[in-house]
Amino acid sequence: MNAEVPADKNRRDDDEDLLAGFDHLAPRLGADGTPIAWYEALRDEAAARQRYVAWCNNHEGFWAVLGYEEYTAVTRNPTAFSNTEPTFPRYGLGESLMIAGQDDPEHRFARALVNSPFGPHGVQIYEAMLRDSVNLLIDGFVASGRADVAQLIARPIPAILTALLMGLPAELGPKFMSWCRAVSEGFILDPEEAKPQIDEMYAYFEDTIAARQRAGGDDLLSQVINSEVDGKRFSHQELLGFCTVLMLGGIDNTKNLLGTLLWRLAWDIDLRTRLVRDPSLIPKAVQEALRYYSPAFTARLVLEDTELCGVHMRKDQMVLLCNPIANRDPRVFEYPDSFILERSPNRHVGLGLGIHRCLGAHLLALEARVVIEEFLRRLPHYELDRDRECRWWPGFVSGMGNVPVVFTPRTPQRDAAANPGVRAWLETAQAA
Repeated sequence: MNAEVPADKNRRDDDEDLLAGFDHLAPRLGADGTPIAWYEALRDEAAARQRYVAWCNNHEGFWAVLGYEEYTAVTRNPTAFSNTEPTFPRYGLGESLMIAGQDDPEHRFARALVNSPFGPHGVQIYEAMLRDSVNLLIDGFVASGRADVAQLIARPIPAILTALLMGLPAELGPKFMSWCRAVSEGFILDPEEAKPQIDEMYAYFEDTIAARQRAGGDDLLSQVINSEVDGKRFSHQELLGFCTVLMLGGIDNTKNLLGTLLWRLAWDIDLRTRLVRDPSLIPKAVQEALRYYSPAFTARLVLEDTELCGVHMRKDQMVLLCNPIANRDPRVFEYPDSFILERSPNRHVGLGLGIHRCLGAHLLALEARVVIEEFLRRLPHYELDRDRECRWWPGFVSGMGNVPVVFTPRTPQRDAAANPGVRAWLETAQAA
């Protein structure tokens, strides 16, 4: 990667320069335990300098796109900015991230094969199962009067659903989660330690694809294997990439958003009370949470020397699209630093923009709505546990990873341990 920085008369080489020292993998956490104040400070510095595209020195150098309009300009220019490197630093994968890591025409073909099951109507078939899973998970801890809801609700729900989407046992959820962490976190921190888990993941997907090709099924993966457009189907390598992106995309964004939203509702009594009294407002809360606490960054590879908003970018440099900061741009969002439930319009980029907007956006919205509906119905008066610490988990995708809460103990409705998928998560939590 060419890290040579083009001349920029506005650039300052001061080591204290907030923008030059920006590192999305090492956020500065504020008094509330989140990086929100840091995001706002970065935004304010960019606005003061009128420099919403800034060179950052970490990770061998990259361009950070901090403004909404600038973000839009990158996503609408696939000639100059490629999606083939959608994560930065790059995840430790042997196969490309299908759909997420493709440009047209390959991206258009792949999206056509999988769009229907992920549309607003296609995802509705999972609502009853999601609702049942949330209630079983609650039954697993409701008698104790305390729980880490990031670990016992936010992590299990997307992992269970992703396993079921692939026609796999729900109890595989904890294994999916460990693979996700190996790919997105472990490979960056300790590649040698992460490699055996990544190899295990690929071996499992190889076996799963082969089994679906022999026997078929009615699960999403079987549908994708047997789908075709203009007589073309996914290759074996593409199917491996699809399994990987389905796991990563289905789990990482959702678990972080859910954990952060459950944390917010534990202390924001006014917001929680409004949602308890009028659950029809929950979808609006989910969309505002996606803006305010955007879980993911995205990345692009510069394909050719180009200019963006007055800065000259060179071929093979990396561009980091700062979704959480672009969503706080006062040129687009009125009162951007306030969580406004009825914000309208809410044109956030929490899940990307344009043709590369997250394939699972409708599924994520469904999961978040069902989780909050059922959690507030069962435990409307929960609050943060003052004896235990909440913890923000940083990374390319980030959010509240530990949210200990307390509530009045209640009698479970069912024996949660009788469900294999839920039992696997309860055992994982006890082992931790």
